[in-house]
Amino acid sequence: MSIPIRSLERIREALASMPETESVDRPFAAGEVLLREGQCSDWIGLVVQGEIELLKRDTSGGEHSVGGLRPGQFLGLLLLSSGEPSFLTARAKTAGRMLVMPRQRFLLLLSNLPGFYQMVGPLLLGNLVSRYRRVVQLHLQVAELSRALGEEKARLQATIRELEATRNRLIQQEKMATLGLLTAGIAHEINNPVASLARAADAIEPALRAVLDQPIGTTELEVLRQGLSEGLRHQPLQTEVQRERLEQLSLRFPDLPRPLLRTLAQIQPAVLEEMVHYVISHPSVERKELARRWVEMFEVGALVRTMRVAAERISGLVRSLKGYSRQDQAEWAEVDLRDGLRDTLVLFGYRLKRFEVVVNLPVPLRVRSRPGDLNQVWTNLILNACEAMGTHGTLTLSGGTEPDGSVWVRVQDTGPGVPPELRERIFESGFSTKKPEDASKGGLGLGLSIARTIVEQHGGRLTVDDAPGGGAVFTVHLPGAGPSARPGHA
Repeated sequence: MSIPIRSLERIREALASMPETESVDRPFAAGEVLLREGQCSDWIGLVVQGEIELLKRDTSGGEHSVGGLRPGQFLGLLLLSSGEPSFLTARAKTAGRMLVMPRQRFLLLLSNLPGFYQMVGPLLLGNLVSRYRRVVQLHLQVAELSRALGEEKARLQATIRELEATRNRLIQQEKMATLGLLTAGIAHEINNPVASLARAADAIEPALRAVLDQPIGTTELEVLRQGLSEGLRHQPLQTEVQRERLEQLSLRFPDLPRPLLRTLAQIQPAVLEEMVHYVISHPSVERKELARRWVEMFEVGALVRTMRVAAERISGLVRSLKGYSRQDQAEWAEVDLRDGLRDTLVLFGYRLKRFEVVVNLPVPLRVRSRPGDLNQVWTNLILNACEAMGTHGTLTLSGGTEPDGSVWVRVQDTGPGVPPELRERIFESGFSTKKPEDASKGGLGLGLSIARTIVEQHGGRLTVDDAPGGGAVFTVHLPGAGPSARPGHA
């Protein structure tokens, strides 16, 4: 509603001359914030001169213009009856003036002073009509935008389907084109668990013969069965824990040989105490001999578990090879990442003997995943760290959770690190930092590329940074397990 300045000025003068209105003529400068969104206000202002812009914050904190006020319109009209915090921010677009009155006084005069109502009522009605028209216009604009967006969405969906089909064809072509190169790398990796199986199979027979060389009593047989069971359940210990246990056992059993004590240090203390109690309670038993045979049964169990892990690893590699040539149909499952990390350490224990391995995985790291694929990630990252360190160094595996429920795993080495200019290139397929003369040592430049692809298929990200004290640290971030945690198939 347009109010002539002359009529508005007369209204302003009349209101200003009425002491009961408690009105104040308030000037404002361009850019001045007159009312802020979320702020409570106990006044209402009638714009006499100038223009005021109204702004609304979005969810990210940005402000957007949603309208404006001109002479003859009220600032704080929405607050007049509700008394709630301001819905909008009002900022002066130009310099001007407004007549400001206490909100409660305005409402009181509007109800009890007919002359006041006769002056202000038409202005209020004009304001409401103007705002209603604005709402109708906005509805029409929204309807038009919705129609245009619907058409654009349909076009985008058609384009996405075409791009997806093209992408799948290119992926298939790329997989088939590089299948020959990948086969060599897969064959090399399969050789590791195959060699582990062969070593375990070769070691089991003499270990069993050594146990069975001497007669076994019924009671002793039960003790040896326990050793076998513990071996089957054996999990690698952190280096510091194993070293501490070894030193304690050396002081407690100084007459036992060091290799035997090293194996005993891997046994859970409660189980070890149970065996010691048995030996003490049976003084007729030859203690060293029983301990040796118990340890051999423990090692048999550990070898059997190694064979199982190796067999699972081979199956996982086969699945990875199948998934590289066609869409993977493996089922998603909720898993604890620590299981796959520990199995990978066991599987590649022979490669890690040259290094100090530090494992810091204190809390469950539960995600929805294809476990075999993530084991491929851990394998590639661990082997990459070993190659970077050469003949000695420290490999550190750590993991934890974030406040939002996501999980992270870090593989840190003490090698030369990755120069900043290569930190993205190392994830490119076919890129390798090896010198040409080192090409025969293995590595096709696909390991990190495949690892990042798998992590991204799980809705996560894989990054590399400098490690404190030197070396590189690769960090895998993944969504935590939950109703909405399962990412879409990539």
